[in-house]
Amino acid sequence: MRLFIAINFSTAMVASLARLQAELRQLPVPVKWVNPNSIHLTLKFLGEVDPARLEETGKALERATMGINPWDLEVKGTGVFPNWRSPRVIWAGVESEAPLYDLQRQVTQEYLALGFKADTFTPHLTLGRLRPGVAGGILREKLQSLANVSWGRERVTAVSLMESQLSPLGANYRPLLTLNLPIRV
Repeated sequence: MRLFIAINFSTAMVASLARLQAELRQLPVPVKWVNPNSIHLTLKFLGEVDPARLEETGKALERATMGINPWDLEVKGTGVFPNWRSPRVIWAGVESEAPLYDLQRQVTQEYLALGFKADTFTPHLTLGRLRPGVAGGILREKLQSLANVSWGRERVTAVSLMESQLSPLGANYRPLLTLNLPIRV
């Protein structure tokens, strides 16, 4: 099973991000756009996990969310990874209060203890992907003009263990476990 830990968004935020994608689709740049209903904030990518480890993976998420209360984040600005010279991913930025970083740190610690690798965390929402070699001049101008635009605020009240199923049409995501914040024992 291909698993990751994520924050999913309300229908209002999904609609806002769909409007942003529609605006960007007007550019003459070939982009493979993410389905707006699939846009999420990845806290930790776990990769291929044996189904026999599903229970311990869920328990680790329960431990990681202990002490984390709901908080607000804002989806703001746009940009690309890895850089403007060779853009591969178009993203919307995330500005958040401290609990996001506390949660991500706790998630990382719990999964490191289970043998998963550490990775860097740059909060963002992937909107689309570009093929290698696509020139980004007009894209850069548009995205930089949106650098300070807010796409909305969101109250984070839950975290999910997600499964990614790859298909020829792209990845399909489904929550295997969703934990509401705060979790009380």
